[in-house]
Amino acid sequence: MERLEISCPDCHWHLICDHLAMVRQLTTLGMFRREEEPNADLVVELFRRSAGKLSCGDCSRIGLKVDLPRDDEEEWDQRRVCQVCRQPIPLERLEVFPDADTCVGCREKLDNADDHATPDFCPKCGEIMSLSTSRGGGMTRYKMRCPRCK
Repeated sequence: MERLEISCPDCHWHLICDHLAMVRQLTTLGMFRREEEPNADLVVELFRRSAGKLSCGDCSRIGLKVDLPRDDEEEWDQRRVCQVCRQPIPLERLEVFPDADTCVGCREKLDNADDHATPDFCPKCGEIMSLSTSRGGGMTRYKMRCPRCK
């Protein structure tokens, strides 16, 4: 029996469907009722034509791409995608770090981020300053103010 892959063009989610998975997807769309064994050719044709109605398993986008499964990767349906860029994480990385949820490039960007800014302290009382908007018309201006001294 023919196997087909459905994939989301937005988040790169994918699923390889055999005959039973295609029937389940089509049943959720209301294309089949309780027929015991639908014709395999009919299932494949309906599955291909209903791609615009199928929804993504991750981002819930309606309208997926249906294609033949990729032959270049044995375990395509077992691949994990990066939580940041949504690209597949290389198998070599997963062998070294089995719990990895980001690819090497995204992990380096996250580790080298300049999000470690030191807070400003009030010169009078030592309280951490907070950002507030200034009063007045026109353009909004921001100032660092002490919540205690004001």
